[in-house]
Amino acid sequence: MIDVAIVGTGPVGAVAANLCGVHGLSAIAFEREHQVYDLPRAAVVYDDVQRILHGAGVLDAVLPTTSEMAGAEFLDASGKRIIGFDIPPGLRTANGYPPVLSINQPLLEQAIRSGLGSHPGVELRLGQEVVEFEQMPDHIELLVRDPASGATRRESARWLIGCDGATSGVRKLAAIAWRNLGYDCDWLVVDLELHRDVGLSQLCQQVCDADRPTTVLPLAGKLRRWEFQLKPGETVDEMQSHERVWSLLGRWLSPGDGVVLRAVVYRFHATIAETFRQRRLFLAGDAAHQTPPFQGQGLCTGIRDVGNLIWKLAMVRRGQATDNLLDSYTAERRPLAVAMVEHSTRTGQLIDAYAAMARGGAAPPVELQQYAYGGSQRLPDLAAGFLVPEGGDWVGRAVPQTRVLSPRGDGLLDDVVGPRWALVGRDDPRGLLGLEMRRLLEDLDVVAVTVPEPEGAMLGLLLAHQVVLVRPDRLVYGVAAATEVEALVRRLYEQFRSLDRVGLSRD
Repeated sequence: MIDVAIVGTGPVGAVAANLCGVHGLSAIAFEREHQVYDLPRAAVVYDDVQRILHGAGVLDAVLPTTSEMAGAEFLDASGKRIIGFDIPPGLRTANGYPPVLSINQPLLEQAIRSGLGSHPGVELRLGQEVVEFEQMPDHIELLVRDPASGATRRESARWLIGCDGATSGVRKLAAIAWRNLGYDCDWLVVDLELHRDVGLSQLCQQVCDADRPTTVLPLAGKLRRWEFQLKPGETVDEMQSHERVWSLLGRWLSPGDGVVLRAVVYRFHATIAETFRQRRLFLAGDAAHQTPPFQGQGLCTGIRDVGNLIWKLAMVRRGQATDNLLDSYTAERRPLAVAMVEHSTRTGQLIDAYAAMARGGAAPPVELQQYAYGGSQRLPDLAAGFLVPEGGDWVGRAVPQTRVLSPRGDGLLDDVVGPRWALVGRDDPRGLLGLEMRRLLEDLDVVAVTVPEPEGAMLGLLLAHQVVLVRPDRLVYGVAAATEVEALVRRLYEQFRSLDRVGLSRD
């Protein structure tokens, strides 16, 4: 019996499968289609997601398919900036990566899938779909069908992850409710490959035109995307016609400048599943949430899902934690996904509000303006779940990437620690622990590391706190002064075995 069955191997499912291999879990990823979908969809990956891809062992393969983004802005119809920001070339965030990379999704998917061959316990099965499943006390029974031949067979797995998109069959079979958060709007999405440089901006632009709000987005390489909001009465057929597409693009280029790869009307949605866990079943990516595209966070939110989940499955599989640890998946990821959906929805509403202002309406409310590119509204950090409550400002945030020393070797924190917990200090944190606590660290496979020359964000963190306990997903679990380190380690050890203490409910 395998550990994890994954349904759907778009980017989220493929990252989940790679993470299973990294964490020592056996997995089979089932995919109905035989080939990667050959048109771009998702547009960008953020720095924290690049960090997850590195942890999954696929970032090096992905990077050649990407381009660093130069910034983003809101414009009026004349092209004047309303608000925005520029990213200095070469900038790296505290995570250690460029703030945003534009992508070519088909190439990105192929690169992520290529990593699966390095994990002996992970298998990709193309042309296979999971059509039924039944949850047992200690596993899930799957009915798998070959759509071409109609042949079926049964498989068993300890857990099932549905990464099969917004129309998720896994979610529907589990009868998990799908909640609409109140944003539905039709847009024409046009993807184009340029034949030559026509001087287009390298920034993501939201053109708040009184006549028709429009998004203009540079993708990786020679790919560009336009999104045009439909007006009342406009039909799908007329908007997707060759003549209408090029009439809309005419503001930027002529037919000889590029070839249209796709011109499709989509309804942008803001939706979320009522729970991300049902016993041995989990939802991730668009199967768990749909996000309007205005922040480019749909794919990223899904990769964050599996970055949160897989290490927890591995700790339960190894017997280091009780099954209750898995309840923290919904408790942690669903509120952040809701926040992301709502943030993107507000950005879409702000585009409409600026367009209405251009038609003579009032200026958008100040609180709505905060959701613009470069605005003051930020996404929340993890505030509840498997962490030390009220543990300070750093708890629930990503630990900065930095160079460290450890008995395992020296190098960047993520490379030295790998798929493990880390106890981080300016001096060797093991010196603050007695023999019993050191043994607890070994039992939990926690790597103690030293930061001899902290800089930037890490310097600020270690000036405020002598020791930092970091989860495998690089979020800070807790912080401690020298006299509190043993209590912090003991709390982690006990929490793994008595997870009712964190107040998480089970489905």
